Amino acid sequence: MLSLEMIKDTLKPLYNQYDNIKIGIAGSYANDSVTADSDLDIVIDGDSTRLDIMEYIKEAFDIPVDVLWVNLMKQEDEELDAFAVKMELPINKNSVYKTVMREVIWI
Repeated sequence: MLSLEMIKDTLKPLYNQYDNIKIGIAGSYANDSVTADSDLDIVIDGDSTRLDIMEYIKEAFDIPVDVLWVNLMKQEDEELDAFAVKMELPINKNSVYKTVMREVIWI
């Protein structure tokens, strides 16, 4: 299994390659619940049209990686919250976006 330090060391060079991005770790690696079957959840706050960043990250690790873009998650979450309000339903406080933003470890 990967350590948080190994993940951080692998991702840090991205800061030299790309401007205006912020990278974090979420999911089981962030909340210390890693198992042999865990994938790696990487959070990127930056330009979600930069698919080369996602490709770099996915190729850098020998385990499955999910790349989560903050702006895309936030947009979807806001749309779902607006729909819930319109339908007079409670807002989901544990949506993917809200959960990821609570647990992300920024590097």
